[in-house]
Formats: sequence, C-alpha cells, structure tokens
Amino acid sequence: MKRQKVRFHKSDKRPGHLGEQLSYEKKMVKKDKNIFWQAIEQPTGTIIIQSFFEEDIDSLVKFQNENRQWQRNGGIPNFLCDNIK
Repeated sequence: MKRQKVRFHKSDKRPGHLGEQLSYEKKMVKKDKNIFWQAIEQPTGTIIIQSFFEEDIDSLVKFQNENRQWQRNGGIPNFLCDNIK
C-alpha cells in the first residue's frame, strides 16, 4: 500500500473560483492606411486574432461568447494568440 506523499494541514484551502467570466469583443483598428479587425479577450485584454475581414472576427467572437471553452484555463494561452505590438 502506497502512502500519500503530499501532506495536508487543517489550514489548507482548495483553489478558489477563477473569478470573472471571460468575454470576447471585436474592435476596429487602423494602421497606416489599412483597417484591421481584432478579437480581444476581456478582462485579460489579449488580442486573439487580427484579420482584414470583419466576418472572420465576428464568427470567432460569437462562437467564443457562446461556448467559453477557455474559461477553466483563465483564458486562451499566449502561444495561440497573435503577438501584435
């Protein structure tokens, strides 16, 4: 029989709720003479994707707001997002 290696104490608590619920919005950005659309995750403010076409961003934002599949992780990981500066 194996013994548990991690010791728990009376003062230990379970991890709390992640807090705020994620939401996604689209935003129009003008760079030089071009117009781009961005999908932004709130409250983290991460830019998920940037596209020339509004329809692409609109469908992504609608899907993410309905399903919220990254809610448990606290948001979409940075390596899956556009790193736009």
